[in-house]
Parts: sequence; C-alpha cells; structure tokens
Amino acid sequence: MAPAPEAHRRLIALAQGYQTAALLIAYAELGIADQLTGGPRTAAEIAQAVGAEPAAVARLLAAAEALGLAARSGDAWQNTPLSEETLVSDSPRSLVNFLRHQGAFYRRWSWLAEAVRTGRRPEENRQDEAAGDWVRGFTLMLYDIARLQAPPIAATLAPLLAERGHAPRIIDVGGGHGEYAMELARQVPGLEAVIFDLPPVIAVTAELIARAGLERQVRAVAGDFHRDSLGSGYDLALLFGVLVSEDEPSALRLLARVREALAPGGWLAITVQAAENPEARLRQALRDLHMLLSTERGRVPDAVTIESWLAQAGFVAPRRLPIEGDPASQVLVARRPG
Repeated sequence: MAPAPEAHRRLIALAQGYQTAALLIAYAELGIADQLTGGPRTAAEIAQAVGAEPAAVARLLAAAEALGLAARSGDAWQNTPLSEETLVSDSPRSLVNFLRHQGAFYRRWSWLAEAVRTGRRPEENRQDEAAGDWVRGFTLMLYDIARLQAPPIAATLAPLLAERGHAPRIIDVGGGHGEYAMELARQVPGLEAVIFDLPPVIAVTAELIARAGLERQVRAVAGDFHRDSLGSGYDLALLFGVLVSEDEPSALRLLARVREALAPGGWLAITVQAAENPEARLRQALRDLHMLLSTERGRVPDAVTIESWLAQAGFVAPRRLPIEGDPASQVLVARRPG
C-alpha cells in the first residue's frame, strides 16, 4: 500500500489531538508539577504524594518528558522551565486552573454529534455545573487566560481614556475575575474601576482584587446586569465574553443599558475575532460550537453583527483596534453620542 499522503497524516494528527489534551489535563489535575518544585523525585514518591499508582505515574511522566514538561535523571524526575512557568500552581503565569477546568469541557465535546443532531445543549453537559465549586473553578480558569491577554488589551484601550482629560471611571460588565479592569488600573494613573457580576462570581473577584493589592482602585459589585443598576457616568465599559450568552433581543437590551451607564462620549469595548485571519475564523467557529454545547441560546456573533447591534443600541463611531501580539483578535470600540 502506498504511503499516506500529507493530508491524511494531518487529519489523523488533528483527530488524535485529544490524547495530548487528556495528558495535560491529567498532569494538572494530579498536581505533578507542584510535586516537583522542591527538586527531583522518583515516580514512586510522586505517586505516594498524589495518591496514584507508581507504574502509571512513571508512564505519565514519560509522556510528559516527550512533551518537554518533565526531565529524567536516572530514576528521578524534575520540572522543565516550561512546566515551572505554566504548570506550577503559584507561578505568575500558571495555567493550572485553566487545564483543570478543561476536563469538564473535554467531556462536553464528546457530545458534539448529539448536539448537532438535536440543535440543543445535551443534558449530559449540565452535570458538571451542579458541583459546588463550579463557579470558582470557571472564574479562575478565565483568570488564567486573562492574565496573559490583559496587558496588550489594556495598552490598546489606555489612549481612549487619555482623551477624557480626567481620572477615568470604568465598569467591567460581567467582568468575572476582573483582570482586564485591574490591568487598566495598573496602566492608567488615577483610574477607578467597578467589576459588576453575579454574587457567586463576585466573591471570587474580591479575592483576586485583594491578591493584586488593588482594593483602593477597583471595587467588586454584585448584581444582575439584566435587572440591576450599573451606575452612571463611566468613561469606558468593558463587555468581554458576555454577548456570546445572549440572543439578539437580549443583547440589544443589554447594550442599551450599558450605553445609559456611560457618560456622553464614553466608550464601549468588546473583543472580537479578526475575520480576515484564518486562525481567527477557526477560533470563532470552535467557540460557536462550544456555546452550542454549553448554553441554551448562546452563540458567538461576528464583528459585523455586533457593529449592527451597536448602531441599533445608539452607539456611534465604531472601529476595530489591533491587539499587539494577537493578530487573530481585535477590540471593537464605539461611543455613546456626546
């Protein structure tokens, strides 16, 4: 039989990507990298610490070595620089919370065919959310990602606030972890921020604000942004990752409420995918399927759709701003008429 053409090999590699994902999730769930922070340890020592079977841990470590996450010297294992940075829980750039939460999403995606058959979220995909720690885990997962994305996004938005001519006030609507508002507080002198989200989320937000030492600049406010007052007079409103859970009528009502919370001439910012970028198109399509798997009515609107909604909600002067280091994403901004 003739060798498989490149297209076949690529498709097989894509289909088997779930294997690497499962390895990373298991490595984070078991806390292997945390066990190696004190220096080299044997597989048996790690297994005893995490409550696992020694031979199976050795096999997991061998796979991690092939991925560049672990290094072996005789019978002992230690972290590589990559795992020290990304897989140790207290690293400033840790992705442990992100990876641990991916286990739930990994299970959800196994029901994709069923979701496509029915056009609805499979019942099986509701089960993880019943866990008492779901909200906390979900918020910390998004925080892991935001810590990497927030600095360039804040740098993109900071010049808009400089135009206002006074110490700016901002609101992060549905802001969850609040890292985007906190990063703006770090970059913009005198800025005051409100992070507005549901009470179970805000409990986690308050912890993260305290951890960052930003209590004087950033407040966590609990409420339902569909019903409760957002306040008024803000120079900038962030609406990141919120519209994906709304249908069009609900999105229009929310945008109108956010417009009223802004001062005249104030800005609204929404992250979108750059439609001309192939990576962005794939991201958008996969995120849209994720919303089918995870929500009752959510989907990921493209930038053109959001711009249409903004016009209907009374915003003007929309424009898309590039984000340094991320050619697949943009920040879509528009103003309340002044």
